[in-house]
Amino acid sequence: MKQPDSRRLIELQQMLLKFQAVERFTRNPDNLDHHENDVEHSYHLAMAAWMLAPHFVLDANKAIRIALAHDLVEIYAGDTFAFGSQVALSDKDAREHAALEQLKNEWADFDDMLTCIEDYKSKGSEEAKFVYALDKVMPIIMNILSKGVVWQQHGVTMQKFIAEKERKIPKSSPVYQYYQELLEMLQETPEYFSAD
Repeated sequence: MKQPDSRRLIELQQMLLKFQAVERFTRNPDNLDHHENDVEHSYHLAMAAWMLAPHFVLDANKAIRIALAHDLVEIYAGDTFAFGSQVALSDKDAREHAALEQLKNEWADFDDMLTCIEDYKSKGSEEAKFVYALDKVMPIIMNILSKGVVWQQHGVTMQKFIAEKERKIPKSSPVYQYYQELLEMLQETPEYFSAD
């Protein structure tokens, strides 16, 4: 494989700027007018994976790479809010599959990145399963720090929240204990959720 030249490095930065432009529903607790973007989220997830992976005998470097790459499909597919409309949720997989195909066409020379995205999507490795579950915990932390503003604005009740997280964070995952601890904290602050 040919070594990337400066133009290719510029193209990588252009891709990452597009990634940074993808806004998530999660808010920055220090500035509630600012939506977290995909670069911020992926960096936070990678740092958490780096910190935790060695405690569960997982390859931290692999977990970090998966965390950094896991949402790159959102450059083309957009972010899908877990508590969003049925229409947005129903075609999420199709949009993300098409986006991955586009990334494969554009970045065939960055095979490790593509492999990490596919590993995350298929939960093919222990590290991918770990990062997937951790990815479901990180928005909880951001919502705790922002006192539930997004959950309140979008009508997310405690029951809806628990149903969503229990479906996505396996009890067998080492991340489940963190989810349980966070859930205990949230049960002390029911005002973070919508009452509807």
